[in-house]
Amino acid sequence: MKILLTQFGNETNSFAVGKTSFETLVPKGWVKGEDVIAQFKGTATYLGGALKAIEEEGAEALPVDLATRGGNFGAGPIMTEECASYVMDHITEDVKKHMGEFDGVFFAVHGGGCSEIDLDLERYSFQRMREVIGEIPMTSSLDAHGNLSQDMLRLSNGLYGIKTVPHIDCEEAGYKATKNLIRQIRGEVNPKMYLKRIPLLIPATTGRTVSGPGKEIMEFTAECVKKYNLIDATFFFGFSAADCPCSSCSVLTVADGYVPKKEAEEIADFVWQRRYDFAEPSLSAEEAMDEALSKVKDGYVVINEASDNPGGGAPGDGTHLLREMLRRNIPGTIMGPLCDSAAVKYLFDNHKVGDVVSIEVGGRVDPIGGEPIKLQDAEIINFSNGKLISAAPINFGAPMDYGKTVRLRQGNVELIIVSDRFQTYDDRPFIMTGCDMSQYKILGLKSMNHFRGYFAGRADAIVTADPPGQCPINLKLYPYKNVEHPILPLEEVDSIEQ
Repeated sequence: MKILLTQFGNETNSFAVGKTSFETLVPKGWVKGEDVIAQFKGTATYLGGALKAIEEEGAEALPVDLATRGGNFGAGPIMTEECASYVMDHITEDVKKHMGEFDGVFFAVHGGGCSEIDLDLERYSFQRMREVIGEIPMTSSLDAHGNLSQDMLRLSNGLYGIKTVPHIDCEEAGYKATKNLIRQIRGEVNPKMYLKRIPLLIPATTGRTVSGPGKEIMEFTAECVKKYNLIDATFFFGFSAADCPCSSCSVLTVADGYVPKKEAEEIADFVWQRRYDFAEPSLSAEEAMDEALSKVKDGYVVINEASDNPGGGAPGDGTHLLREMLRRNIPGTIMGPLCDSAAVKYLFDNHKVGDVVSIEVGGRVDPIGGEPIKLQDAEIINFSNGKLISAAPINFGAPMDYGKTVRLRQGNVELIIVSDRFQTYDDRPFIMTGCDMSQYKILGLKSMNHFRGYFAGRADAIVTADPPGQCPINLKLYPYKNVEHPILPLEEVDSIEQ
């Protein structure tokens, strides 16, 4: 038996400035099919899980070219029609070359993608794949921030979502999707799905499973899987920054041989009872700094500038938190990675370690993230090529690349500047420039939740900053046009059946 493997997706922030092109989707380009097994076998990624299942079942992997960032997905503004069609043209042409050689397809997608060609990017991708493979079984893994549609179910033989935020079970989702694909091909299982959408949008910053309502829902869902002997069940937080008709929370259940409607509705009712429990305070950069300083013990406190999270489609060049750090000038402060390819290029081309420079950084993409900051007499501490191996649970063991990177110091504050936009998962973007993490008291980074998988057990505390940015906690700041109404929290909803 041969299983064809590929990957394509994007977490789309419809309100972010600009468009996602192929060059911004995957700055390093295609991962070639012949390199997939060597690059991802044994990694905590969707592909790593798929390869593990294939090996266990005595099958053979047949990877084709795929669009991925270290085995996971990037995020950004709405995808151009050219990008979506180019990627699927490329993948399907590869698939056509192998028709007759494979028995099933594992297609890793995100679930929260929007493009100019179709606001439901997964529907478009699945349809394009179906036009080539016909009735050959196809399953997919999905991100917990997927916005699911009935068309996705119609075009798939099995959708398997990750359960955790931060995402520490990507490998498990890829494994389960591929394991059940192989079992289905052999006639050992007959998966049937049911989708229950919920009229609720949850801010990505507050939707997590390490504590609170998200943890309760995750545990209740797992109990239902055991109680009803389901193949799988997932509560999808949805991605509230994606402005499309299928944007909302949802529950997806998978059973052997029957449509598990009542099970999905039971989980959805449990979610609905907790619909008001996802609210959190919104702290300015100044308020976040005050709280962080009050919580420093023997190590460092992390301040995550969630509203400028590249993993939510923001540019990652916002300056609100950095400006407050520079104003206070507290010893042991470091911020990063801030994305500013122009500043990095200038420093690489014209300076060396030890030089003292004056340069503008950040604030280049969207005024909402703050104006550029003029660093005065900043010392260049180190350069890096930006390549690292992830130490975070979400992507453990996978190669990542932030592009050329510089570490600067102005006064008591250090700053990591990178060329390629990507959120922070762990301390490796700091360590790759030679940082000794024991020297810091305040560590600023740009992420909503995925960094928690690494830092929650290491930092003295975590404080969320929510200054103006493209990923606000208050969803009423988004000018939605396409979501289905009524939906919380945009308006009051009396019943889950709205």
